[in-house]
Amino acid sequence: MTSYLLDGAHPGDQILCKGPFGGFYLREVKRPILMLAGGTGLAPFLSMLGRLAEIRCRQPIHLIYGVTNDADLIEVDTLEAFSQSMDNFTFTTCVANPDSSHSRKGFVTHQIEPRHLYNGELDIYLCGPPPMVSAVQVFFREGGILPAGFHYERFAASGDA
Repeated sequence: MTSYLLDGAHPGDQILCKGPFGGFYLREVKRPILMLAGGTGLAPFLSMLGRLAEIRCRQPIHLIYGVTNDADLIEVDTLEAFSQSMDNFTFTTCVANPDSSHSRKGFVTHQIEPRHLYNGELDIYLCGPPPMVSAVQVFFREGGILPAGFHYERFAASGDA
């Protein structure tokens, strides 16, 4: 689609769109939520947070957002706005590059604290590149952490799939 929009689309073109058809969406909220975002995997969480704010969700929500380099860290002001308007929402950011000037370096798994896990009585949402998603799944499996709900989406850049 990106190639078409950049190279072939013209003003006035009609485009028929259907969807979304994926399985990564916000379920009914019954428990605390831990969101784990890698890079542009943040996008669906911004939508989910908008919906959670709209329905005035009262369950605790924590988002851990990790990127590779400092320049990749985007929409932090939007996350800050959600944290100001939703007293049940907190977030943490981290940068994987060890040369980063960010205060928290490493991967999203390095930022998960026991208090975020509610002894497994939580729903985890995970969206990021395939290596990150796999690493998080291994982290939970090896840690013996079995959340009540675990929903994830792997993404690949156009041409990488």
